[in-house]
Amino acid sequence: MKKNTILFILFISLLAYGQENRPAPNRFVKTWKITDKFGRVDTIPVDTAHLNFQIANPIDRFSIANSFNGNLGSPIQSKIYFDRPDVNNFIFANAYYPYITQIESTTFYNTKSPFSSLKYLSGGTNYREEEQIAFLFTANANKKLNFGTTLDYIYARGEYNRQSAKRFTGSFFGSYDGKRYSAKGIITTNNIKNIENGGITDPVYITRGTDLSATETKDIPVKMTDDVQSTYKLFQFYYHHQYSLGFNREIKNAKDSIINEFVPVTKIGHSLRIDDMRKRYYENTIQTAFYKTTYLPVLEKADTAGLRVITNRFSISLAEEFNKWMHFGLTAYVENEIENYLYRERTLVENTDALSSGRPIGDRKVYDLADLYPHQSESSTRVGGILAKELGQKFTYSIQGEITPLGYKAGDILLSADFKSAFRLWKDTIMLQAKGFIRSDEPSFFDQYYQSNHFSWINNFDKIYRTRIGGRFAIPTRSLWLDVAVENVSKLVYYDTLALPVQHDGNVQIMAANLRKDFHLGKFSLENNVVYQLSSNQNVIPLPALALYHNLYYHDLWFKVLSVQIGADVRYHSSYYAPAYMPATGQFHIQNEMKIGNYPVISPYANFHLKRTRFFIQYYHLNQLFMKDVYYSMPYYPINPAIFKIGLTWNFYN
Repeated sequence: MKKNTILFILFISLLAYGQENRPAPNRFVKTWKITDKFGRVDTIPVDTAHLNFQIANPIDRFSIANSFNGNLGSPIQSKIYFDRPDVNNFIFANAYYPYITQIESTTFYNTKSPFSSLKYLSGGTNYREEEQIAFLFTANANKKLNFGTTLDYIYARGEYNRQSAKRFTGSFFGSYDGKRYSAKGIITTNNIKNIENGGITDPVYITRGTDLSATETKDIPVKMTDDVQSTYKLFQFYYHHQYSLGFNREIKNAKDSIINEFVPVTKIGHSLRIDDMRKRYYENTIQTAFYKTTYLPVLEKADTAGLRVITNRFSISLAEEFNKWMHFGLTAYVENEIENYLYRERTLVENTDALSSGRPIGDRKVYDLADLYPHQSESSTRVGGILAKELGQKFTYSIQGEITPLGYKAGDILLSADFKSAFRLWKDTIMLQAKGFIRSDEPSFFDQYYQSNHFSWINNFDKIYRTRIGGRFAIPTRSLWLDVAVENVSKLVYYDTLALPVQHDGNVQIMAANLRKDFHLGKFSLENNVVYQLSSNQNVIPLPALALYHNLYYHDLWFKVLSVQIGADVRYHSSYYAPAYMPATGQFHIQNEMKIGNYPVISPYANFHLKRTRFFIQYYHLNQLFMKDVYYSMPYYPINPAIFKIGLTWNFYN
């Protein structure tokens, strides 16, 4: 760890110690997220928790078990099935979900005074560090209007050769909450660049079984040579606004005086969302030794694909506030989606003179071709409705039905339901939830058609059918949460051992139970998260049967101002044939040659919270110093060896 970084943390800590006492942050700042496509919101706590700051990075927050190349900012897939987000129509976006700033991850604010926050994370050996710096500023122009901006930058060189990652995201967001008119909007830009190495050549370099293991991680041979890059870009614009029709009525307040309250009757809403996504895979030298098939372009060495989606949605709602005698609200909506695809189209001609041209062949095929980049536009129109009760705490529900009668995705359907209940039992609060859906979805355009330097396919897949039911039983006062879910997938599109998309002609069932239970004894706590999951077909959806996260720590308040948490956490999952990663397409695909797992990752840490400043120090993957097992995250991609990590946040409320 760099000395100047340690000095920087000590300097910031001294500044924080000298700050004047301030009221609790929740007296200054309120936060919420948008929960659905209609702009409805759900309050969330301000991110100033005293505990577990050591898991502030996007990878650890995403899931307790993940497949990734070991480096911060690298493509990632959760090993917990029900932690995976819905598949994006732009298949190249799926591997970057935790790093993306978009409407689903945006936090909106309402502040009494300007609020800003600075976060810095770092870790790794000298000159191989991974670093993240994030900045937030938000302020209210008045009680109704808020605006803000975020900046987030990751630069991780990586412990292994040709592994670096860069990520920059920025956003400008705002909200207006008036009596009749309300609006929320965001503009974001995301740029991610990964250097691809194809994984290390042999696990012997990390098992310490021979003298080869003495090689420094940066000197371990990797499968790809020269400069190979993957880039992903996303620009998003989102604006939702709503106008309420209603009347004023007189009510008595707590002081027995009469005030006017606006009662909405009908809400008319509109939202516009624009997503512009681009993927590029570039090879300075064509990697014919790594890929089984190579199509050599005439003019360029890059694969490029793009998708622009423009979505307009209009809705009209009967407000639940007015409809109290029926205790529910009604919403009807129509949505139009225009998708514009940018893709490669080519004529493939096998090159019989490849040997004389000096290009390596071996048992691989080499082609010449002509490239075009046409645009194709498709439109789809959906209609739907929602019956919902959102007021009150004892029982709420939401039932939604949607169908796509026109366009490219005609025949898509969605029927979903979510029921929640809460009640008191002695001194405890019991929370129950049941939810599920039935849906039919058109496969991604790029699963149907794709041309690139190393892959070419034309498919005619049927729609994918999914049915899911699940529920939650929770006693927050006892630190207990239990989630269970069962899903059946029919006609699933997945990537086979050749990293090609195929459609499974049958059903796959997934069952999972996710238990979280914390134990407290004095100043000591043990947090536990146990996930048990089963897949009826491991050749289509491979999953580890068991995944564990445990966190044992001591927590106390020192000198009446310094919150201290000292402990160690461990992550583990059982062995299974984890999906491999294909750099050219950015897809995780089936493999049946190497099992991954049955290896713990133990990381001791210390967290400190002093007034408006939080910082931590962690020794990640301590057990690598004395264990000789293969610590792969996925085939040929090891996680980082034992390294120090540090982090700091500093909040301002003025």
